[in-house]
Amino acid sequence: MRIVQKIEDIDYTETKHFFKNRADKFKEDNPYAVTMYQDDHPELVRERNQKEIEKLKPMLAVNKKTKLLDIACGIGRWADAITEEIEEYCGIDFSGELIKIANERNRRENFFFYEGSATDIASVLAAQKRETYNTVLLIGILMYINDKDMDCFLEQLERICDEQAKICIREPIGLKDRLTLKDFYSNELNDEYHAIYRTRNELMKFMNNSLISKGFSIEKEGFLFEEDGLNNRKETAQYFFVLERQHQ
Repeated sequence: MRIVQKIEDIDYTETKHFFKNRADKFKEDNPYAVTMYQDDHPELVRERNQKEIEKLKPMLAVNKKTKLLDIACGIGRWADAITEEIEEYCGIDFSGELIKIANERNRRENFFFYEGSATDIASVLAAQKRETYNTVLLIGILMYINDKDMDCFLEQLERICDEQAKICIREPIGLKDRLTLKDFYSNELNDEYHAIYRTRNELMKFMNNSLISKGFSIEKEGFLFEEDGLNNRKETAQYFFVLERQHQ
C-alpha cells in the first residue's frame, strides 16, 4: 500500500524480516547495496556512498577525542569511512544478521557492533557498559520508526549525548506530502517494503520536542545530492541535518 498524508504505523517485525533477507543478499563486491539498495546498479551505490561521505563527514570534525555512536549501522558502512584515529566507534543495529557481517568486516579494537533496537537504545548501551557520545549518526533510521515511538527515541538519544555533541541525521523525506509504504511489494528489491517518508516540517516538529528544546541547534541542513543522476525518486529525496550542542 501507498499511504499519502495519513499517519499509519509500520510493523517492526516485517521490517526486521526485510533486513534479514537483505543480509542474505550481501556480496563483498557490492557490500553497501545491502542497505543502500540499487542491487542492479553497483556504480550508483558506490557514487552515492562516496558523495554522502564527502559531504557529511567533514561536518563531523572527527578527531582523536571523537566517540561516535552509529545507530542503524547496518554492515558498518560509516565505520569503513572513519579511517582516522578516534576514541571509540559504537555501531548498533536491530538486525543480528547485519551486525554479524559488520563484526566480520571490521576488527579494529576500539570499534564495537551490537544488536539492539533503536527504540531501546539506552538499555542496549547500558547492557554493554557504554556511556555517552559526542558524535551521533542517524543515517536512514527515522523512516523505520513509528510516530508514537519517535519522541521516546529522540529523548533517549539526547540523554546519551555529551553536554557538547553533534548529531548528523540523513533521511529520505517526502518532498510534498508524507508517504508511507506498508506491505508494499518492490520489484526493485524483490520483497515487501515498509517505510515512512516524513516531510522536513514533520521531522522538525519531532526535533523541536526533544533535541532543540534540550540545547541542540541546527548548524547545517539541506538536500544531500545536487546531481540529478543521484536523485531518482519523484516523491522523495535524501535530506540532512547537522545539529550541535555547545557547553551550557
